[in-house]
Amino acid sequence: MSFFVEVASTRSQMPRVKAGKMKRGLRNEVSPVVQPRSTSAKVSVPDSSATGNEYRALRRKYLLLEEESFTVGKKLREVEDEVKELEEEKLALLDQLVVLEGLIDPSELEPQL
Repeated sequence: MSFFVEVASTRSQMPRVKAGKMKRGLRNEVSPVVQPRSTSAKVSVPDSSATGNEYRALRRKYLLLEEESFTVGKKLREVEDEVKELEEEKLALLDQLVVLEGLIDPSELEPQL
């Protein structure tokens, strides 16, 4: 029975704090820790000339890649056009072969546009 009395007396000695007040207290404790980090980050920023050189190098690389992409896209369109022409030529030759072998009558072929 004395155990319960000790626990009850200990609880009564503890200050009562609502959950919201406790959270606000923790927020106030955490924010000063965060603030020094932001000021120390400013110290580690490289000088503007190094950043400018890096930016120009990356920009130059980007422009070269963009130009290469344009060239590759142009070549791809040319190859696609050539493939389309070859497929049309293949179909025309296949039509001629079918007619020459007598498998279908030439009048059955659809007229070419």
